[in-house]
Amino acid sequence: MDVLIYYFVLIILPVLICGFILLIAILIINRFRYDLFKPKLEAAKSEIDSFLTNMIFSPFDKNLFKTEIQQFKKTIPFEKKWCKKLILNELIFLKLNLKGEVTNNFHFLYEQFDLFEYTKKLLNSKYSYLKRVGMYQLESMDYKKGIDFITPLLNHKNGRVKSSAFLTLISLKPKKLESLIDFSHQITIAEEINIMDILHQQKTKMPSNLDHWVVSENTSIIKLGIKLMMFYNYTNENETIVKLLKHNDKSVRFEAISAVKFLFIYEAESVLIEQFNYEDKENQLEIFNTLSGIGTTDSENFIAQLLENKTAENIKLDAVYCLNKINPHYFEDHFLDNEDVQKMVKHVKTPYL
Repeated sequence: MDVLIYYFVLIILPVLICGFILLIAILIINRFRYDLFKPKLEAAKSEIDSFLTNMIFSPFDKNLFKTEIQQFKKTIPFEKKWCKKLILNELIFLKLNLKGEVTNNFHFLYEQFDLFEYTKKLLNSKYSYLKRVGMYQLESMDYKKGIDFITPLLNHKNGRVKSSAFLTLISLKPKKLESLIDFSHQITIAEEINIMDILHQQKTKMPSNLDHWVVSENTSIIKLGIKLMMFYNYTNENETIVKLLKHNDKSVRFEAISAVKFLFIYEAESVLIEQFNYEDKENQLEIFNTLSGIGTTDSENFIAQLLENKTAENIKLDAVYCLNKINPHYFEDHFLDNEDVQKMVKHVKTPYL
């Protein structure tokens, strides 16, 4: 033990101290360099903001704009990567926050500042993060000429790059939404949100192969397909959605249960009642929610039986709520002697009590 302490004090401790001092020195130097660089950065940013704003809100004159851009490049350190990045970030910010005719000049500015070349270098980088940054730039600028540079990335070995490529391609060319059927990875919730956002913004037509999505082997494609059927109010695959109520994947069943209510698939009522006892609490509550919209006398009898059989307390209130939605007068003639149920009925009918 004494030998270990000796070597630690003699060798390891000095190394650690030297490393710590070196780290502090590097941090101090970097901070000093940043403080020196900051005024230059802020001055360039101010000039760029002013110039781009003027260009965007001025009547478009191709030759005049070209001349002014070439002159402006000489007033800033344009050849520096940080400067090009600054221009691009400002263009993206303005593109995302402005609407109407003023956005017509963005692609011209993007090309004249050689920013597409900057983006292509990112797309060709060996680092997956930089590739995704490049795709984000094309998507934000809605630069459709960049599609040919995205297509090769659809087969990239990195799943995140491949996923970003699909999303960017869909954003730039919404008709490519149909190609998602070939997507082998699981689509994340964030990607789902992005896809739905694209549909809302671009008023994209429904994929012609949507009926194939809901029979895919990729559960995330099935769930997205169900969401799209709801989005487009597509009712030609009601029978398939009913079958999905018994899918092996719980999350697929949840989406199918939600779709039944949204699309008013009344023929699913008996399947929902049959499936109820095989589901976990989350799906059971969603079944109640759906039956409250499409339920008939069969649902009334089913829920009444649940209440009579002393169903678990954690879903009893939801059962009462559902039954009240199906038939607001049901509890006027039933469960009058059941104190617990009557308390819940009072709460459902007067939630502020």
